[in-house]
Amino acid sequence: MNIYRNPFIVGFCAPLYQLVATIAITNDFLMAAIFIMFTLGLIGAYVSDFPLLPTLYMNEVAHKTSVSSLMGMLLGLMLFLGFGAGGNEGSDGGMISAGDKFMATWGILSLPAYPLMVFLISGVNKRDLEAEDTIRKQKKKKNSGPPIMKRDGF
Repeated sequence: MNIYRNPFIVGFCAPLYQLVATIAITNDFLMAAIFIMFTLGLIGAYVSDFPLLPTLYMNEVAHKTSVSSLMGMLLGLMLFLGFGAGGNEGSDGGMISAGDKFMATWGILSLPAYPLMVFLISGVNKRDLEAEDTIRKQKKKKNSGPPIMKRDGF
């Protein structure tokens, strides 16, 4: 197996991408919103067949990274609210340093994102991307004829 297609190694793209998310989330709410919009833009570029990166596999990895990042944020928020937010509401929570806050946020976001990324990349490795791309291009070429409406009446 190619080391660059090993799902356990390529899966580390999700925690690296979540590192950027952690920087955005811990700094400002607006930066977090911009990061989420950028991630949705990556998904939209993949869906509309806009090539962001030079190869099909790299585009698939970018898509799977953005999907696992959003799911990691959602599941990380659920983990945090479900397990970390309860209890000791009346007492002073104590001091937490900025580094601890950063590492806790990154861990909460990356914990669900990495296994999801490994699962998604293992599915990508089973597919023949070049054959799928040629079929997609043939369908696009077949459907790119004149419009349905006849323009003789105008």
